Amino acid sequence: MLSAAIFFISFLALRASAGVVDAGAVVTVERVYHTIIDQSPFLVDRTTTIVWTQGPSIVDTETPTATPTASV
Repeated sequence: MLSAAIFFISFLALRASAGVVDAGAVVTVERVYHTIIDQSPFLVDRTTTIVWTQGPSIVDTETPTATPTASV
């Protein structure tokens, strides 16, 4: 009976330490742009919301990556 209990506890410990993939953190950023328009009040704020999920990197760190380009 003791060996069955040890086996069961070992099984639970092994199952608890199995590779569980983290879903990743959800990140939200809001950008505010000051914009000039042709109507009163002439200066307004416009926003853009960007949402993404952080996850583990799957890219080989030894592989060179392309240089990012700016986009407006």
